[in-house]
Amino acid sequence: MSTTYQPGDVEPISGSYVHTEVEGVNHRIYFEENGPEDGIPLLCQHTAGNNCQEWRHLLTDEQITEEFRVIAHDLPYHGKSVPPTTQKWWTDDYTMTAEKFTETLVNLADALELEDPIYMGSSMGGNIALELADWYPERFQALIGLECGAHSPGFYIDWLDHPEVNTTEVNAYSCWGLMAPQSPEQTKRETMYLYEQGATGVFKGDLYYYSVDHDYRDKLDQVNADECPLYIANGEYDYLTTPEDGRQTAEGVGEGATAIELAEIGHFPMSEHPELFNAYIREILADITGDRDQELPDVLEPDDVGIELHQRGPAREKPAE
Repeated sequence: MSTTYQPGDVEPISGSYVHTEVEGVNHRIYFEENGPEDGIPLLCQHTAGNNCQEWRHLLTDEQITEEFRVIAHDLPYHGKSVPPTTQKWWTDDYTMTAEKFTETLVNLADALELEDPIYMGSSMGGNIALELADWYPERFQALIGLECGAHSPGFYIDWLDHPEVNTTEVNAYSCWGLMAPQSPEQTKRETMYLYEQGATGVFKGDLYYYSVDHDYRDKLDQVNADECPLYIANGEYDYLTTPEDGRQTAEGVGEGATAIELAEIGHFPMSEHPELFNAYIREILADITGDRDQELPDVLEPDDVGIELHQRGPAREKPAE
């Protein structure tokens, strides 16, 4: 897990802004990073309506940052990436689309001059791995789609941006049930706290991409995982994009796609249980770099990565064969 810090310690994370163009508009994008300048770039995308703080435990993982230059950014309109100053952005509803999302990520990698980066994103950031593999397979060394599925309908709903609804609280609590019951309460509460920081309408606007614009059920054969390896890693307790959804997606993609179930964890793995997630992701990164001797298992368990859970959750009911 990330290092335990004492009063007076300064964390090694640094924050900067980079300017990049998205749909012809100049955006000032905030990002945080840690790791050697010549390390393997690992570009980390937050979940819908959130920001780069979700990745703070990965950014301070000494084992990972010894080899990887970990970069976590705030999408435009999220966190410290304020809306563009050249546009009357308040006159239109914020809406994320697949084309806008992929252009943002690719142009960000270009602006930071990342050579052969690994991309990793969760939830909507996991789903977009399919578009990246389809449209930009030459730009990335590998893609890791956490909580990734071919289709995740039903979450673009009006009450996530409604004047009679306390949306910051509702958005946060809508995420509570997506986390594993045995994940530490402190980090689950922190995940909710991060959701309470989002601007009005941004969570809903992200979910337009997640639930409406993203649908690869009939297009999985277009995904170029043979050119750019794709890892689909879904938490056992994620009921939006289940491990079964991940396996079906990988099977539909075919060669180059690997599905892994992350046991004892839910939809926000990097923030709800960072100790367990960091141990899991080291195994996937080692497979990408060729430092792993054996194939990845179908299911990564805490015992596989030397993590002892103090509490195990109830068995998740799985669909019949």
